[in-house]
Amino acid sequence: MRYGVLGPLAVWDAEGRPVRVPESKVRALLANLLVHGGGPVPADRLIEGLWAGNPPGGSTNTLQTKISQLRRVLGREHVVREPTGYRLLLTDDVVDALQFQELAERARAHREPVVKADLFADALALWRGPAYADVAESLFAHGEITRLEELRLGVVEDHAEVRLALGEHTALAAELGTLVVQHPLRERLRMAHMRALYRAGRQGDALQSFQALRRELAEELGASPGPEASALHRAILRQEPHLATPAIGSLSCRTNLPTPLTPLIGRREAAVQVLARLDPGANTRLVTLTGLGGVGKTRLAIAAARDAAGQFADGVWLVELAGLGATSAPDDIAERVITTLGLCDTAATEPNLDDLVGWLCQAVADKQLLILLDNCEHLIEPVAVIANAVLSAVPAAHLLLTSQEALDIPGEVVHPVPPLALPKHTDPQTVARSSAVELFVERASAAAPGFVLDADNAAAVSAVCRRLDGIPLALELVASRLRTLSPHELAARLDDRFAQPDVRVRGLPDRQQTLRGMLDWSWQLLTADERTVLRRLVVHADGCVMRSAQVVCADAGLPAGRIPDLLSRLVDRSLVVREGDRFRLLESVAAYCAERLAEAGEESVVRARFVRHSTELAERENERLRGPDQRCCLERLNAETVNLRRALDLAVTQGSVGYAVRLVNALAWYWFLRGRLTEARRSLRTALATDGGAASAGRLTARVWLAGIELRTSQTGAPPAPAGEDLTAGVGDPVLRARLQWFVGTGLTGRGHHREGRQLVEASLAGARAARDRWGEAAALVELASHAPAQDGAAELGAALFREVGDRWGQLRATRSLALAAEREGDHVRTERLHREGLLIAEELGLWTEVVETLTWLGKTALTGGRTERATELYERALSVSAERAYTRGEIRAEIGLGHAARLRGDRDAAKGHLNRALAKSHSSGHAAHAAAALAELDLVPRA
Repeated sequence: MRYGVLGPLAVWDAEGRPVRVPESKVRALLANLLVHGGGPVPADRLIEGLWAGNPPGGSTNTLQTKISQLRRVLGREHVVREPTGYRLLLTDDVVDALQFQELAERARAHREPVVKADLFADALALWRGPAYADVAESLFAHGEITRLEELRLGVVEDHAEVRLALGEHTALAAELGTLVVQHPLRERLRMAHMRALYRAGRQGDALQSFQALRRELAEELGASPGPEASALHRAILRQEPHLATPAIGSLSCRTNLPTPLTPLIGRREAAVQVLARLDPGANTRLVTLTGLGGVGKTRLAIAAARDAAGQFADGVWLVELAGLGATSAPDDIAERVITTLGLCDTAATEPNLDDLVGWLCQAVADKQLLILLDNCEHLIEPVAVIANAVLSAVPAAHLLLTSQEALDIPGEVVHPVPPLALPKHTDPQTVARSSAVELFVERASAAAPGFVLDADNAAAVSAVCRRLDGIPLALELVASRLRTLSPHELAARLDDRFAQPDVRVRGLPDRQQTLRGMLDWSWQLLTADERTVLRRLVVHADGCVMRSAQVVCADAGLPAGRIPDLLSRLVDRSLVVREGDRFRLLESVAAYCAERLAEAGEESVVRARFVRHSTELAERENERLRGPDQRCCLERLNAETVNLRRALDLAVTQGSVGYAVRLVNALAWYWFLRGRLTEARRSLRTALATDGGAASAGRLTARVWLAGIELRTSQTGAPPAPAGEDLTAGVGDPVLRARLQWFVGTGLTGRGHHREGRQLVEASLAGARAARDRWGEAAALVELASHAPAQDGAAELGAALFREVGDRWGQLRATRSLALAAEREGDHVRTERLHREGLLIAEELGLWTEVVETLTWLGKTALTGGRTERATELYERALSVSAERAYTRGEIRAEIGLGHAARLRGDRDAAKGHLNRALAKSHSSGHAAHAAAALAELDLVPRA
């Protein structure tokens, strides 16, 4: 059993399924036992906790009844009676509060800021609401609730400070605003918010935050801010240099390169060579690292890319291609790059986006960036197409590839990656200088603490490295064997192993034979259950979390409860890599395990289990995407994107039409929120094109989602059905039908079909109210209010409902609708306040085109009020975000705004510069209306 106290009390079984604990007194009893952390609790204290000084007659017997009820739920062995009281049997990792504390301690102990930030984020993600939420009024819980809340806020502050060091001040400025209001007296939290505001270019807001702290302390405690907060206030007033965004090593803040967990061994010279070829001043713009599997191509590429990060103003980006199928087209790779670069939100604003390669090239045409395409060997042809396109259209772009074979296209420089250098002699000093030995010793000492290279074992270590041809993966696999074998025994085992004729696999090169033999040996040393888990993991295209591993790898003969231990052993043996909370197979190990899965005859059943689990995961997350867990759901689905695509591909190829349709229906809203409309359209079409026989409710739902998506992506925007026909007529679920009516109706309205769209949205409102769906009612009300000013109170009611259900995206739409209404009424103060609220939400959700639109509106308001300096600041922020996200329309509007502000300041040259840039971008991108606006503003600039 696992227990959750960071939110409403929750219990899950070994399979991760929720366990219902009936009756409030039984739940309170369980909470009381959990509060005591597995320690004994006297019966009289439990009675006091349950009935708060007013126990019923025969309370001891009543308590025993409640204990019996709890045992029936958890199992008799989990609740034991001892002389000192009752006790809940707990282990270290079964209570989320303990997991939270353990993650926080690991984060504080780690030296690498990126890893610290990830660990703090993992800890905070465990919180589902206030601790012990359903027993918060009980006296026995008060102390523990206070303690946990204090721990949580401490982690929030730690996390904020690490993120500030990583340059995430813009997002933090938005996120911490609400927390500061909730906890106005926490000076450390306030200081983090002040720093974030200052670095985000909002010095005035940072100073106002300090004044709010001073006022709150005086009114509540009769105190003044402490010396650290006061010193920060003075530093902001003076704009002291140390407050600027810190440099993060040599890395650009715009990168997704992983932080290496171990040092790069034996490749520094190669990394320098690759770095020289990547220099923007060099003639080389396409470098391909080639070599056999397991030789360390990816590790070298990432190291070189990290070293080169400071040379690329628009970032260095790792795009993993191993999860794409061999039949993928250039557009599939382009879509992966667009997603990695964070351009989905921008792409969603473009109609008829069928040529993703062309759009990508246009979007990054003026960028100076390095893209690392990893594991290209199964996609040589489409990668060659996209490489040619990007290098031709983007003069400052560089590509770094890893592959087992070259692309063989003009301009490509191939850099072979050989195995590590082998020792030529057996004396310890000479052996130690070999990079193969250095890697082996480093991994061996990690696996077997106390191991060192010395005169007694140097010859044996040298023999091991030579036998394994210096292949890094082979060396890492075998190093863990020193836990049980001496170097001499290990060398002898390898000699015996490679002398056997069955080790040779016909057709493989010698060094590939070595790696294959090493994998075979590692496989044979595993237990049957370890082999089962390892081969079944391969179905995950992009790694998995523990829960997924349990579901996919377990069956009747292998309980899910055993998977964590088996997985831990595989990590110890270097066959599985752990990255944060995800477990991955290295490329060569994955290819080997795929063969083993086929040999075991399990491909079909394991794939089917993976498809089912992925579908159910998407459906669970879809249920939460419209509530307070929205942001965490988006992050979880982001992390599972590659696996979900693989699940859809498998469902289609295996003829599992029901799962294919269920999966795309579950993901449609996620795709919409993330701006992945092209992926949504393609996936929905693929699922619907699969032969599924007679029409089903799921297929009808998918057709309606597709109609709404096509309204948002088609250039013509033609209505998907004849006038008066409701595509949702056959949808049986009233809640779903009302939401689909809203989705299609808003799509129609956006394409200018106002009458048809309004009719559907009004039908959606009626349906949502009949079904008592607060989210659907809120969405319809806000949409109607946006297009009909006479809808008295609709926007306010919609906003209240969205706040009630906790949907931040909905609150953003409602805030925008309220702002438009306030603007129509001439209430400029309220309008500006509402847009500022919307800006915070848009930044929090990463809706960058919305951020730009709001910033430009606020800039326009500042200009109208004569605040040219403030307007300039807002337009500069809009320009920065637009350029970062390749949002051309936003860049044009920001340049026009900056030109207007410069003209009002009397800076004629600056005004002309901004407006001419806006005009040039308007012409090159085909935005005629913006070109006209730029020309009109230029005419107002005084001539010299």
